Amino acid sequence: MVDKIKPGDRVEVTGVFRSVPFANGGSTNGVFRNCIVATGVQNIHAEKEKPIMSESDIKNIRKIAKEKDIFDIFANSIAPSIEGSHFVKKAILLLLLGGAEKNLENGTHLRGDINLLMVGDPSTAKS
Repeated sequence: MVDKIKPGDRVEVTGVFRSVPFANGGSTNGVFRNCIVATGVQNIHAEKEKPIMSESDIKNIRKIAKEKDIFDIFANSIAPSIEGSHFVKKAILLLLLGGAEKNLENGTHLRGDINLLMVGDPSTAKS
C-alpha cells in the first residue's frame, strides 16, 4: 500500500473491526480499545481536478512570465509580512517548485514530497 495515499488525502479504509481489552497484570478491567486492522485503502479523490483558470488569469500569468526578475518576485511573495530572510525565502521557493513526482523508465516511482528543516533562534519566523 506504499505510495497509494499521502498525508491529507481523504481515504476509504476496508478492514476488520477489533475490540481489544487492556491487560493489567494478566487480568482485564472491562476497558477495551477499538482498532481497525486495515486490509485495503483507496483514495476517494484519486483523480485530481484541474484548476479552473479564467482568461484574465492566463493573461496575468503570461505577463508575469515575461518579467526578468521573476525569481525575486516569487521569493518576495512568500511571507510578505516578514522582512529580510531573502535567501531563506528563495530556498523555500526552490523546494516548493522542485517537489515533482517522477516515474522512471524502469518503473521506479520517486515521490515528490517536500522536506524542510529550518533551524534558528527562537522567534525568528521559522513556522
